[in-house]
Amino acid sequence: SYSFCTLLVMAFSTQDIPQDVSDSWHEVYNAFAEAEDELNIKDLGKCLRAAGQCPTNEQLQTMEEDVQGEPDADQSTRISWAQFERLMVSCMNDVKTEEELRESLRTFDRDQSGYISTAELRYFLTTLGDALEPDEMNELMNEAQTAGCFDSAGVNLSIDEFVKRIMPPLPGQ
Repeated sequence: SYSFCTLLVMAFSTQDIPQDVSDSWHEVYNAFAEAEDELNIKDLGKCLRAAGQCPTNEQLQTMEEDVQGEPDADQSTRISWAQFERLMVSCMNDVKTEEELRESLRTFDRDQSGYISTAELRYFLTTLGDALEPDEMNELMNEAQTAGCFDSAGVNLSIDEFVKRIMPPLPGQ
């Protein structure tokens, strides 16, 4: 069984995605699906993030424009499962390498200790650029805590441990 992060760096087409991964995406899709088992476009970002993707606001806007069709009775556009699956695959093509992610995180490591203050990280990720919503940030911190990415005091996040947990090595490495 593949980990989700491994799949992210493999850039699959929809036919190449293992069935268990497709099933997990479908589960997330169904959790957000509304009328006629279709996803309301206003929930696209939340659904993609719940499925493990991290699209920027610009990427989300482009995706929404790509799937825009005729609005239904409540003036919203719906996304089919097939459209959602294609969007998931398109998200996977924008993945950074382990080293790029590590370098990005090191910009927050002011004292070059290999750790980032969770308060600083929370501030940066919820206020700058494509800011995370508070509930998304809480989920990220909970996952990092569960994965053992914090120092013994639980105050600072280990950059290397965090990157290892979210970006496992490419297959064959």
